[in-house]
Amino acid sequence: MSFRPKRVSGAELVGQIGAATQHMPAAVPQPRTERQRPPKKVQVNFQASEAMADLLAAQGEQAGSLRRFIARLLREAGHDWPGSEFDVTPVDTRKRGRGLAGKE
Repeated sequence: MSFRPKRVSGAELVGQIGAATQHMPAAVPQPRTERQRPPKKVQVNFQASEAMADLLAAQGEQAGSLRRFIARLLREAGHDWPGSEFDVTPVDTRKRGRGLAGKE
């Protein structure tokens, strides 16, 4: 003979735990908030002298990326554009492997 738990209806369950849970707020599902998607990206290329390229590379390294550096320069100069926050602080799209944290 195996153990068979007694099936309890929803109304019976409410009756059994109602006194203990009556002070708790009702569980209401929260609506999903839609994340703002970054605007579509395009690649920008131009030619520059080696000295300018070296300077841009150094400044981009300090700012975290060349995109961030140029976006901050434009913003500080007073330019504003839709989605500028995504250019100043772009979303990190790097893929991270499972179980690789801490391994060198």
